Amino acid sequence: MRLEELTAPDVAALDRDATVLVLPLGSVEQHGRHMPLGTDTILAHGLALAAAERSSGPVVVLPPPWYGFSAHHMGFAGSITLRAETLMALAEDVVGSMVAHGFRRVLIVNGHGGNGGVIDVLAATLGHRHHGRARIAALTYFQLARDAIARLRRSRPGGMGHACEFETAMMLHLRPELVRMEEASTTYPDPGSRYLTTDLLGGSPVRTYHDFADLSPTGTLGDPALGTAEGGSAFFDASAGELAAFIDDFRGWAIPEGER
Repeated sequence: MRLEELTAPDVAALDRDATVLVLPLGSVEQHGRHMPLGTDTILAHGLALAAAERSSGPVVVLPPPWYGFSAHHMGFAGSITLRAETLMALAEDVVGSMVAHGFRRVLIVNGHGGNGGVIDVLAATLGHRHHGRARIAALTYFQLARDAIARLRRSRPGGMGHACEFETAMMLHLRPELVRMEEASTTYPDPGSRYLTTDLLGGSPVRTYHDFADLSPTGTLGDPALGTAEGGSAFFDASAGELAAFIDDFRGWAIPEGER
């Protein structure tokens, strides 16, 4: 169910204990020369809807707010960034509105790497604020499904970073009319240290700022040439399956009694 397509009586009739609300977050930012600016939000929203269909219980997907924290992409035309505090305030207001309506479980599904630090803080902040009334969880879908994605990838480390094999394949599956493969270019950037990585599935204990204009002349990090619609279908299926499994688990999480 999509919240924006429901009526107020429809929402009023939903089971507050069984229904999981999903808020997709993404971005509007450059995705190389071959991908649309809205890629992250399109994918997060599409995966949320697919996972909702697979879930064993009621799920309502909220409309995504589109914009995210994208300061590191501002060297490329069309990129739009919110300040971290603006994104947090927006998400806090959306979640707070739904908790005020009595909903007990809200999941933030992030599809943009740059939002990672923000959703970590949101999970803690909102969890504390609504303790005793609701459970709040937040995740980045490609981190949730990282093991399955790693098994499916064709590129070597560095080939999945941004507008890469993974995102290109997913968009070729979901919105192929928006992808211009003839404009795609491959870039394996050097992050400058063995402690740093630009790979989508690579983990680093070190946090620093990378301006994407310093890493790639086109904004692409990785190898989009390896992305195919068939590969995107497999990536999408694995990611949606992992997300649906988490939603079903989340539905059963206990909500502690009492407020703070």
